[in-house]
Amino acid sequence: MNEHIIIRLGSQPEQSISWLVWAPLTQEVIASGEIAAVSELPQLAARLGSARAVVALVPAADVLLKKVALPAKPNKQLLQALPYMLEEEQAEDIDKLYIALGKVEQLAEQYWQQVAICQRHRLEQWLGWLQEAGFKVVRLVPDALLLPATRLPCCIELQQQWLLRQDEWQATSIESGWWPDYLALAQLPQVLSYSPWPAHVQHLHDTAAPELPLALLAKGLNETDFNLLQGSYAPKRAQNRYWQQWKLTAMICGLCCLLYFVQLGTEVYQQKQQLAATEQQLRALYLETFPNDRIVNLSRQVRQKLQTVGAGKQEPHFLNLLAVLQQRLEKLPDLKLDSLRYDASRQELRFGASAAGFQSFEQLKSQLEQAGYQVEQGALSNDGNRVQGSVVMRGAV
Repeated sequence: MNEHIIIRLGSQPEQSISWLVWAPLTQEVIASGEIAAVSELPQLAARLGSARAVVALVPAADVLLKKVALPAKPNKQLLQALPYMLEEEQAEDIDKLYIALGKVEQLAEQYWQQVAICQRHRLEQWLGWLQEAGFKVVRLVPDALLLPATRLPCCIELQQQWLLRQDEWQATSIESGWWPDYLALAQLPQVLSYSPWPAHVQHLHDTAAPELPLALLAKGLNETDFNLLQGSYAPKRAQNRYWQQWKLTAMICGLCCLLYFVQLGTEVYQQKQQLAATEQQLRALYLETFPNDRIVNLSRQVRQKLQTVGAGKQEPHFLNLLAVLQQRLEKLPDLKLDSLRYDASRQELRFGASAAGFQSFEQLKSQLEQAGYQVEQGALSNDGNRVQGSVVMRGAV
């Protein structure tokens, strides 16, 4: 369908929620309203139906927007290190925060990465409210980020809050009672308001033609493609219905074929193949991590790189973890490494991997724990025919 449901959530479940049915092609409001609290979301879902895609707006005050100066041109490895670059600036444990990426900007020779930071439990709370009510959420955006990009900082009042956007990646929301104080502290010379200006607020302003707040924000959805739902939170792609019906049969047939060919090989042949596959994975992972290097002596080059990525004095511990992991991977040939990182300060090995099924991750976790290692398994997600996930491995207890 060509209509979207736009729902503006609050920070707490007892706060009121505004909603809008929006036709993006014609830029028209089909229906709109407000409910008293999260507890009324199931009734709203029953009323509006579950076929339409839902775009959720969340208070910009709960999402920190900032730009991070990058030491070099961004690449996959550099972006994966962003949480550690931000760790010292955050009051909370970085593992409890969720970081989403916006655009990369280049000013002269300096690259800047747009990031949005919020508490992970709050993100999961917003998603939980909507999903438990039966809504299909395809996008989550800080509300004030959808205000028009104008010459002056622009604002609008919504649910006893003032939404303010100062530039492309600077937006927030302020409780109405704090609005005069915020304007004074922010030292904004002048603002453009899409809501009637409160008489008690003495601040230089221009007034635009008043608009329904959610309608104004809905128009901004086409001006930015940013989505807080990234990584494991990204909406799952719709799969072909017939493929879903035949997928299990295809997997069983594929498994039977695999078992048949495995039985044809000898034990020596299998070991050689596993060794070659492991070496190829290590070479591919090294070249992916260091694309400008040429492999001459893989073992020696890895040791040299360890001195620069944090293994250093902890190299024996790192190599021990790596050796144990490699032994277990040889027993699980369908489980492939995608990324690998050693955190010397925590003495833990973090890696991302993909496998044909969830069982491979469970087997790996079980084998490592039986060997006496501490293992934390992250969220697993389906990506086509592969299951992707992350694992943290620590020393023997």
